[in-house]
Amino acid sequence: MSAFSALLMRDLRLSGRSGGGAALALGFFALVATLMPLGIGADLKVLARVAGGVLWVAAVLATLLSLDRLFQGDFEDGSQDVIALSP
Repeated sequence: MSAFSALLMRDLRLSGRSGGGAALALGFFALVATLMPLGIGADLKVLARVAGGVLWVAAVLATLLSLDRLFQGDFEDGSQDVIALSP
């Protein structure tokens, strides 16, 4: 498991250096979580029923925003091919 954690830490450092990706994802998540109650309405029962789903969907969509940047460098230098073909 140490190889996986080393690879994960490496990817997180690289994504942090490229800048903007994490802030964009967090901003999108906060915007969706803030605006969704305005679109649904002020009924607390309805908001309580849909809150979990809304947060999960917002988190998944925010993750998709930065997914391209996370793997772009590995794709360009061929690291993804080496990882995919290794045993």
